Amino acid sequence: MTPRTPQIHRVGAVSYLNARPLVDGLELRHDIELVQDVPSRLLDRLLAGEVHVALCPVIDYQTSPEPLAIVPSGAIGSDGPTFTVRLYSRDPFEEVDSILVDGDSHTSVVLLRILLSRRHGIRPSIVRDGLPRRPDDWAGLPPGRRAILMIGDKVVATAPPDGLFPHQMDLGAAWKELTGLPFVFATWLTRRVTPLGGLPGLLSGTLRTNLERTAELASLHASSAGWPEDLARTYLADTLTYHLGHRELEAVRLFWRLAREEGLVSGERPLVLRGDPA
Repeated sequence: MTPRTPQIHRVGAVSYLNARPLVDGLELRHDIELVQDVPSRLLDRLLAGEVHVALCPVIDYQTSPEPLAIVPSGAIGSDGPTFTVRLYSRDPFEEVDSILVDGDSHTSVVLLRILLSRRHGIRPSIVRDGLPRRPDDWAGLPPGRRAILMIGDKVVATAPPDGLFPHQMDLGAAWKELTGLPFVFATWLTRRVTPLGGLPGLLSGTLRTNLERTAELASLHASSAGWPEDLARTYLADTLTYHLGHRELEAVRLFWRLAREEGLVSGERPLVLRGDPA
């Protein structure tokens, strides 16, 4: 009898430090092809059928041209401060009229607009180019750039000099203060017609294993991501949350509802899950 060829699942994810507990080790498996890209391109790869699941910004569930499903085998979130989703402003937030944002971010921009509207009563314009990419770039930043949203590893590797932006907001902390709930920035999405087989369980198992080795993950990956190892260890073990349970799903639904109420998405699709919460 000819041996069965194992199904190869293609998994799309970001290469950021915060995704390591969700994906580390998948690249070593014979039945997984790990495809890495920036968050803003993973949805396109998913819709094109290039990957079976993708670690996408949670707002993509509502903005995708095709209805999707959440695979609740893990997520990237926080139950309070995130440390790496941060608004920097030269002026008090109530005086901000435009914000330079990270083009890689979808969810964080919508979250920022909700927080500024609900907490500070403002609706600034959003500018998506010219974000500093190296520490030296801050010296040439035009004086007109009064506020900047940065996310991910860049908050550590490309942080602005002390004192340049005296007003700062950690978006995870601000959401917790507003709602009392955790926040989910990204989770596994899939097309509703895609066969997944045992992939949800495999992803859940990978997460469980990696959450027991966050110190090792920090040692392996902090330097290449531009992080001090001790800070990376705390970030992975204590700052971020990775499970998508009932409380996190409640927060996701609230986020989508507020986005609709603020006119940031045109509708509100109901939540569809494929698999049980990890």
